[in-house]
Amino acid sequence: MLSTKLKITLMLFGVIGAIVCVTSSILYVLFPRIIKEKIKEQLNLSNGTEAYTNWKDIPVPLYMQFYVFNVTNPYDVIRNSSKPAVQEIGPYTFREKRSKEILSWDTENGTVQYREIKTYIFDREKSIGTQDEVVYVINAPMVGVATMAMQKLSGLLRPIFMPVLSSLLESYNEQLFVNRTVRQILFEGYEVPLLKDLTNLAKPFLDIPTILPNNTFGVFYGKNNSDDGIYSIYTGSRGVKHFGLVETWRNQSSLSFWHSKYCNMINGTDGSMFSPFVDKSDILYIFTTDLCRSLYLWYEQETKVLGIDAYRFTAPSKLFADPRVDPDNKCFCADPNNCLKAGVIELTACQNGAPVVASSPHFYQGALEYQSAIDGIKPVKKKHQTFLDVEPLTGLVLNASKRLQLNIYVRQTPGIIGLQNIRDTIFPLIWLCESAEIDETSANLFKNQVQIPMNLGTSILLAAIVLGTLWTVVALAITAFYCKQARNKRLNVHQSQEPLCTASGTLEQKVPGSPASDHIK
Repeated sequence: MLSTKLKITLMLFGVIGAIVCVTSSILYVLFPRIIKEKIKEQLNLSNGTEAYTNWKDIPVPLYMQFYVFNVTNPYDVIRNSSKPAVQEIGPYTFREKRSKEILSWDTENGTVQYREIKTYIFDREKSIGTQDEVVYVINAPMVGVATMAMQKLSGLLRPIFMPVLSSLLESYNEQLFVNRTVRQILFEGYEVPLLKDLTNLAKPFLDIPTILPNNTFGVFYGKNNSDDGIYSIYTGSRGVKHFGLVETWRNQSSLSFWHSKYCNMINGTDGSMFSPFVDKSDILYIFTTDLCRSLYLWYEQETKVLGIDAYRFTAPSKLFADPRVDPDNKCFCADPNNCLKAGVIELTACQNGAPVVASSPHFYQGALEYQSAIDGIKPVKKKHQTFLDVEPLTGLVLNASKRLQLNIYVRQTPGIIGLQNIRDTIFPLIWLCESAEIDETSANLFKNQVQIPMNLGTSILLAAIVLGTLWTVVALAITAFYCKQARNKRLNVHQSQEPLCTASGTLEQKVPGSPASDHIK
């Protein structure tokens, strides 16, 4: 028989085990929801939250790398109409700093309005070569002037104006290719004296907008220590699903560059953050002023960034698919009746009429026609793909590379020496990679604040479930063991008291102290 003390001990042991098991199981189920609520509390752009601090002054190191396409056979192209050949040189790396100037808060709408000042500082150690290297590149201002003249002049005026323009270009020694320093091509810029005289000459014929500020050309001329307009984004105070989404840019809720409401939509964030709880089936939208449109990225694979699990999202080929194959892209054509092929987007509408065409570096995912038109173009997915590595629980971007190539659309232009015999070509000028990757300090901080507490909490709850179950099972097992022993003992005692059969077939009860048997008479 079990003693009363042992019965109570086993009962308490089993009850405590069952309580621990059930409670831990409930907490284990609710734990992700608790974590999500804590994350929602922090993902709010308001003074005092960590999200606001990291958003206002980005702590992650940012870099902008430029690669220049140096034309190696400029004279053969001009004189003999040879196939152009380019050599990629670089990178020329700049440390990028961003600082936001808050303009106003709208608590009722849950938005904040701001400017973001970008500063670029040359990083010699991370660069190959100096900015004083001289390279041959396509003469973008010359091509731009010729293109605008062709587009704006009527058929009657062209025969009159084009020879004059050609003579003017010759007098200023404007060739299809120019040799300039990397410094001039990027931020410093170089003056184009032709433009001032050209404006005066063309006034009687057409209204020419300001093509270049200060008649100076540089891909990033005027962009250092500057911003690209006023943004208004959602703070997340009215729900995390809207966290970071752009409400307006330059006080407009949509664009005006393209041919439909769909293409003019402003969708997504600026690419530095996303709403939490990212799923593999999600499509991440990014609004980028570099392309005057919103982009989207699709999930590709799982990855790790400094030991933190992440989802990699990449720009799909559909993004710049041939409009003849994907009609959704037709409204992005500068001329809907004469769209370019896959892999490129013409930015004429948002570049003051300049013949600028954007693509992925080396025309990655672009039409073979563009890749094969110029020797030296070698697209490689790993080097030229745009991607984001996003931590799915918080929506934080742990690693990102936005890769973009800027090209000049060179068209055959009758009457202009240097352009009258050339083939229509999308000619690469530079490509850039804007990248950011979380550093060890930030990664460790994230692990200590999010990853380790989550893993520790999950492990503790699982251990409690196992321990509670074990306690309950052990208590039941011990109880069952002692109950079985007691039952067996009672059974043995009962059997020893059963009546015996004598030789005569009569039942005889053994009585202690009686003879073993009687004599048979």
